[in-house]
Amino acid sequence: MPVTEIANLASRISFGEVQAFRNLALVPLLDRARGPAGYLALDEALRRGQTEITEVSESGSVPQLKLRNRGPEEVFLLDGEELVGAKQNRILNLSILVPAHAELEIPVSCVEQGRWSWRGRGFRGSDRVIFSKLRRSNAESVSANLAEQNSRAGDQRGVWKYVSDKSKRMSVHSDTGAASALFERYQQDLDEFVSELKPVPGQVGAAFLVNGRFAGLDILAGPDLLARLLPKLVRSYALDAMDDETNASTDGSTRSAAQSVERVIAAIGRMSAEAHPAIGRGQDLRLRGAGLVGAALTGDGAMIHLGIWSAAYR
Repeated sequence: MPVTEIANLASRISFGEVQAFRNLALVPLLDRARGPAGYLALDEALRRGQTEITEVSESGSVPQLKLRNRGPEEVFLLDGEELVGAKQNRILNLSILVPAHAELEIPVSCVEQGRWSWRGRGFRGSDRVIFSKLRRSNAESVSANLAEQNSRAGDQRGVWKYVSDKSKRMSVHSDTGAASALFERYQQDLDEFVSELKPVPGQVGAAFLVNGRFAGLDILAGPDLLARLLPKLVRSYALDAMDDETNASTDGSTRSAAQSVERVIAAIGRMSAEAHPAIGRGQDLRLRGAGLVGAALTGDGAMIHLGIWSAAYR
């Protein structure tokens, strides 16, 4: 799907009432004509036992895992989702739509620098997507590596540095340098964000503002998928919002928040796009321009996932 079709989102997307908690605001992105996506989210597929994720071999490989989908439904994996277990915790480098009855190698980055030992043979899902600034940085690294080396690797040293630096700022210690320790330390705060920022009918996406400034947005293939993944996305942005908490306020600025997001959606059509075959099904578009960076996964002439961040969100 060409980027001009992504630009047509502006004509379909409307905005729900802005929600705000502490210094994080969420603008619901609505497409009331969009029906259910019909894909399984990763956590659901793992719980059912339909999907299994393991190391690629007994010795393992840090940047790759093996996924088996034994069932008749397609399974959606969101970039930045954290996988826990096996030899070390990882995050997904990009969004993937796994066909039914498929086996794939999937590109990942390590978010637990100090462990390379078995904790179970397979991975389990988690209730989180990695914190949003690292998610943006890793998406940029994947885009650069695709353009230069036809590789979907992230910047592993950069990932570890992001986790280490945030852990120091937020006074969190982990014996294995695990990013999960950040989420566990602030679980009560993050749960409060999730309880305050909820999906609404017809919502297919969410745009986030931290301290009143646009940070990023995600648009998914249907309201069913958005509802399942929104709590993970809220935790992702909330952890960075707490790290960046200042005296800035989100109250009374709902009109400017919606206007800011409207400008971003209109600017998506001005972004340049590089197209690559997706892992699994579809096409992977890497996007840059108009002060934004991002990626889109498309298939059968429709958008499966669009992730956009402010290039200044660092």
